[in-house]
Amino acid sequence: MENRDYAITVEVAKSSQEVFDAISDVTNWWSKDFEGNSTKLNDEFTINHPNAHYSKQRLIEVVPNKKVVWLVIDSNLNWIKSNKQEWTNTKMIFEVNPKDDKTELRFTHEGLTPDKECCAMCVKGWDLVVGNWLLHLISTGKPSIDMAKAAEIRNQAAKANASFHSSISANISAKEAFEGICKVNEWWGNIEGETGKLNDEFIYRPNDTWVKFKITECNDRKIIWHVTDCYLHFQTNKTEWTDTEVIFEIEEKGHSSRINFKHLGLIPEVECYENCIKGWTHYFQGSLLQLLTTGKGQLK
Repeated sequence: MENRDYAITVEVAKSSQEVFDAISDVTNWWSKDFEGNSTKLNDEFTINHPNAHYSKQRLIEVVPNKKVVWLVIDSNLNWIKSNKQEWTNTKMIFEVNPKDDKTELRFTHEGLTPDKECCAMCVKGWDLVVGNWLLHLISTGKPSIDMAKAAEIRNQAAKANASFHSSISANISAKEAFEGICKVNEWWGNIEGETGKLNDEFIYRPNDTWVKFKITECNDRKIIWHVTDCYLHFQTNKTEWTDTEVIFEIEEKGHSSRINFKHLGLIPEVECYENCIKGWTHYFQGSLLQLLTTGKGQLK
């Protein structure tokens, strides 16, 4: 019967030992989101990309300069719908063989077969991670720059998922929702400047605190305010909002519209998180919704 496990083979003009050593250097070809050890028999390590991928591997076979086998003893692929533990009890096998003046590396993910929900995406992932990033590390001794770029994308995605978000709905059109959001002074108050068009700039100044925004996207489906500068007088880090973004996404369904709100960068790790989400909850869920439904916001 044909072997349906995922496999990829690469050749490189390096010694078997150099290839073997690179395999063990997991943080420089798979992920920096690594904890544990990955060189000796029974070593264990985890790869953890928050809200996307978690796997814990144990080294169950180590033959120096020839073979390494990792057993996945735990996993959570958060992005698939059904069995998020599809990787658990699968094996990752690295076989190193001299070939003339080169070395052949064959990687097999035993258990990653076409019937698995994750297969298509994981095949693309391993093609990149082994066929590009690991090969680059073996060939040059340095991590691929694309690995760092991918890490930054993951970090941005994690940041987006963790950022404060909320939603409201009202029996109005998307156009009416858009117009209401743009009347910032009527639902947030203490506004200086223009708030209704692309590239408008305005300042929110309730007291000694001030925040300066520029509107970088503005239509009846999406509005983005970019924080260009701020001074949060009650904070240790008084510029904590700078370079964050306030995003409104409008979805019209039938005779009603839903507004999805996100403050990108307002995450639990920042100092102002608890106070700021209380403020947004009042002004977005309370005052803006009241403006949209009654014509008058609920300013403090």
